[in-house]
Amino acid sequence: MGIFEEPRYVINSVCNNFHEMPENTIREKTFCCGGGAGLGTDENMEIRLRGGLPRGNAVRYVQEEFGVNQLAAMCAIDRAVLPTVCDYWAPGVQVTGICELVANATVMKGENDRSIDLRLEPIPGRAADEKDKPRGSSDDE
Repeated sequence: MGIFEEPRYVINSVCNNFHEMPENTIREKTFCCGGGAGLGTDENMEIRLRGGLPRGNAVRYVQEEFGVNQLAAMCAIDRAVLPTVCDYWAPGVQVTGICELVANATVMKGENDRSIDLRLEPIPGRAADEKDKPRGSSDDE
């Protein structure tokens, strides 16, 4: 497994649906997030959004083609900068970290069923009234 494949292995292990951005925009051909060289600050917003255009276009493509609504980033700078880029170029796509995906997918034996994720947002398909049902109990095995 190469250096570019480990994050994809983790994402595929914890997500129901995973779609790559176009092949010419990922791995060693990836585009800048638009936040490098000190452009992550708000006073450089116009330049930052212009720098994020190529990444924003790649995100918008998978949003329109596959209905993607979340972008996973393993880089802390990407995680901080890409929400603004996505809000501008691909509205509706949220940005998350790979660690957050893993944490949301982790189920501990005896854990109560969660209806909200680690951002305290509702988990689709989970009713709030089911939150007290223990997960990992004999009913689930």
